[in-house]
Amino acid sequence: MIVCEEAFPDGIPASLQEWKKIPVTIDEAMNLATNGLPVSPEVYITDPAFKQIGEQIEKEGIKVEYIDFSISRSFGGSFRCSTQPLLRH
Repeated sequence: MIVCEEAFPDGIPASLQEWKKIPVTIDEAMNLATNGLPVSPEVYITDPAFKQIGEQIEKEGIKVEYIDFSISRSFGGSFRCSTQPLLRH
């Protein structure tokens, strides 16, 4: 999971404690670094502004595609918001 642990005042929920974590700072989280779009178990889409996060995802064997979403992010939305998934995980 891509997670900003400091955004959880009571800590990460117990059910997620054992998951692999890619940490992000509070500033990255506020810039929507955690708001990428997994299109399949093998492909993840994120903004090139978060290349360092994408590189960590790629180390897990997942292909990362980059699409510039800086304008949308400036309005407070990113990939998940723009695609309006019917089922969230």
